Amino acid sequence: MKPDMKVNIAGVEFANPIMTASGCCGYGEELSQLFPLKKLGALVTKSITLAPRLGHPPPRTAETTAGMLNAIGLANVGIDNFICDKILFLKKCGTKIVVNVAGSKLEEYVEVCSRLNDHDTVDMVELNISCPNVNEGGMEFGSDPVMTE
Repeated sequence: MKPDMKVNIAGVEFANPIMTASGCCGYGEELSQLFPLKKLGALVTKSITLAPRLGHPPPRTAETTAGMLNAIGLANVGIDNFICDKILFLKKCGTKIVVNVAGSKLEEYVEVCSRLNDHDTVDMVELNISCPNVNEGGMEFGSDPVMTE
């Protein structure tokens, strides 16, 4: 008999606890060519911001003896392009979708989340409040418990 691997997080039921780490698999298109996404409990997207971001110029990653360093700078397509170009693919993945949301100001987080709320493809949001690789936002939110709340 196959074990029941379902988990419930904040009222959302996932088929299993295996999820991609935010940022590591983009919007899922590349990973879908290598792995059936429906086997995941969820696909967690790279961060989405209100406006598109180019991020930092290359090189963005460096291998070290202890692992890897990166400074991507939240490069992403922005919420409008995400909704127009990425939602349809994500809807067909056959797994739960968690969208990572980032911003420089509280109002940007609210606006992006509000726009995502209109799409039943999005099962959950993950707030990026700890990115040290941007000039505004990021660590400012995550290092202050009151601001995080």
